Amino acid sequence: MTAEILVLRLLHILGGIFWVGSGLFTIFFLMPALAASGPAAGQVMAGLQQRRLHIVMPIVALLTIASGLRLMWIMSAGFAPAYFASGVGRTFAWSGAAAIVSFLIAVGVARPASVRAMKLSASLATAADSAREAVSAQLAGLQRRAMIASIIAVALVVLAAAGMARVNATDTTP
Repeated sequence: MTAEILVLRLLHILGGIFWVGSGLFTIFFLMPALAASGPAAGQVMAGLQQRRLHIVMPIVALLTIASGLRLMWIMSAGFAPAYFASGVGRTFAWSGAAAIVSFLIAVGVARPASVRAMKLSASLATAADSAREAVSAQLAGLQRRAMIASIIAVALVVLAAAGMARVNATDTTP
């Protein structure tokens, strides 16, 4: 096994653990806690923004995807069709596709809805009483969209991880 494959596997596995773990934590613990905390949620979100979570997560996901694509390139001898006709090749391909779609949903739907919800939440404190109800309704819609998109993205990345685990459990190649 070459040094490149070792580094790529390490990067891919650790990145995948971080990506899946962060997603599961967000869905099952962070989002429900934020929803229950009312106005204090803004402070938590501001803290996460200061720690650059919205920058780190996409970078980790992209590095995980890129290392997976490079590993697939190496293992399939340049994306040879015969490799993808095998069970291992198909599983890698479908798992990789699920991870890429997960990333696109997270970055294209969940993240923009969360950012807009955070800005809207900050404006809620200064909104006039007459506009407060409309702003609250819009905020609830954005939070719902972010939650649904996040659940779908996390489900897809969990499926991707399950496919990678299945392949690694049965893969006999070096």
